[in-house]
Amino acid sequence: MKKMRYLVFLLSFMCLNSLDNGLGITPQMGWNTWNKFYCNINETLIHDSIDALVNSGLVDAGYNYINLDDCWQKYRDADGYILPDNDTFPHGIEPLVEYTHSKGLLFGLYSSAGNYTCQGRPGSLDYEDKDAEVYAKWNVDYLKYDNCYNRGISSHIRYPAMRDSLNKTNHPIFYSLCQWGQEQVATWAKNVGNSWRTTGDIEDSWSSMIGIIDQNDQWYEYAGPGGWNDPDMLEVGNGHMTLTEYKTHFGLWAISKAPLIIGCDITKMTDEIKDILTNPEVIAINQDKLGEQGHKIKKTEIKYPPGVEPKLANAQLLVDDCNGHITQKWVMGINNTIRNNDENFCIDIPNCAEEDTIITTFGCHFIPNDFKCQENANQQWVYTEDKKIQSLMHFADNITRCLRIRNKPIPYVETHFCNESHSWEYNEAEKTFKAEGKCLSSMVDSIETWAGNLSDNTYAVLLLNRASVSSKIDFSLKDLRLNTSSKFQLRDLWLKKDIGIYDNTYSVYLDSHDSQLFKVILDFNEEEKEDDIFVQIIIMISLAVVIVISIGISVYMYIDNRKKNQGNNEEKDKLIDNDNN
Repeated sequence: MKKMRYLVFLLSFMCLNSLDNGLGITPQMGWNTWNKFYCNINETLIHDSIDALVNSGLVDAGYNYINLDDCWQKYRDADGYILPDNDTFPHGIEPLVEYTHSKGLLFGLYSSAGNYTCQGRPGSLDYEDKDAEVYAKWNVDYLKYDNCYNRGISSHIRYPAMRDSLNKTNHPIFYSLCQWGQEQVATWAKNVGNSWRTTGDIEDSWSSMIGIIDQNDQWYEYAGPGGWNDPDMLEVGNGHMTLTEYKTHFGLWAISKAPLIIGCDITKMTDEIKDILTNPEVIAINQDKLGEQGHKIKKTEIKYPPGVEPKLANAQLLVDDCNGHITQKWVMGINNTIRNNDENFCIDIPNCAEEDTIITTFGCHFIPNDFKCQENANQQWVYTEDKKIQSLMHFADNITRCLRIRNKPIPYVETHFCNESHSWEYNEAEKTFKAEGKCLSSMVDSIETWAGNLSDNTYAVLLLNRASVSSKIDFSLKDLRLNTSSKFQLRDLWLKKDIGIYDNTYSVYLDSHDSQLFKVILDFNEEEKEDDIFVQIIIMISLAVVIVISIGISVYMYIDNRKKNQGNNEEKDKLIDNDNN
């Protein structure tokens, strides 16, 4: 009996301390105001964007959330309830919610788990119950919950508090944690929210986009139906990347099962941008019911000819065979920075993450007040007597961190407890750090393979050329750890067509920053394929014969009619001659 009581108590506790809305079975799709409009929003813009989502075909493609980001709210009433900005939303929020619902769409709002939002509007910290009550009263369907002005209170306290308040309303609201990837949020957020940001804010640039998807990738094991890793909203269509880069951006978000939240002005989309955002076969990869996040399974540095060096940029830190490239040259710089080839890219802890995380190179910000992140400590390091590369940042558990190699499945570099981290041999003449026979490398120019399982027993695979030059990429079943003797069929998802059956290896040349996204099919009947081709040939020949016969009959009838008409005319001429005589 005591065991039964304990079990009932445990189940009750688990129910009370978990998200209970039944949402997020697949990654959310929709549109958000922030990336394009920032604080410059009003009810006319929202009304027009609702219409554009419907009329452009985006709704038919699966986008169904209309989300207002920061700046819709202005103050609280005397009882502490949140009110909209009556200058920009003079009719309030409820009419917009009703209009959204009348179009078959869902409506979302934004707040922050702090005293204020990031733009200084009223936040929800200590007002969780009142705000959740208002959202439910207005029939809001989605909440993006930011992390500004949080008074230093742990995310483990602030984000579950809003979850519990939302649960109490008995009104299902998709709960999107915008927590910036702090406190290893992916490892615990599935009981709290439907999605969780794993990174800082994205910008409309190749380096920002590719760096953010790298950060997101390390948490791939924690995503699945009901809860998704969120590398931030889409920048597709905002104008600062090429169409090729936007296609790669969208493909990476799709295979990574990231939320597909459009961030451009959808009232002014070009056809090329719309084609990217509405490709049904690419979206189907993102929305696949298995919900397995695709991830990076292979990464190879571009081998440049002698005398040609890659261009340095923001990049993930890995280890690779030592090759003497500038990507592997490091200089102890000013202010305890470690700079890539003494240029303006420093070893960096992204977003001042106060726990173990991947390491990148990022633009050095050691100028005072240039970037406040523990006074720039996220780019400050010391090379210790026992040859550790130790961070000078303060970490949440008060334990110092050093750099270590992690194989998962790409050998990348992360922060970890110093007593469990690697020792690095620094060669001052070669400017290299070496551990386990490999050199510390900022993998700027590389080719990659990303892959994930799908519910129909096929595989989604994305081949990516991160290099600044055209590059050849090979793919084989060995990359998926499958029987390499099997044949496989490929379907190009951007072209929406099958591209062939391959015995061993598929190779393709991709331009700089281009990618190819395809489905790998193993369970196919080659004989049926050959039969289908044979049948198609027979049909084509039959049609050709029918066409030739039809043309022949038409020509015969034409000639016959000409002869008959000629005979009739001769008969008429004879009759006329007889009458004249």
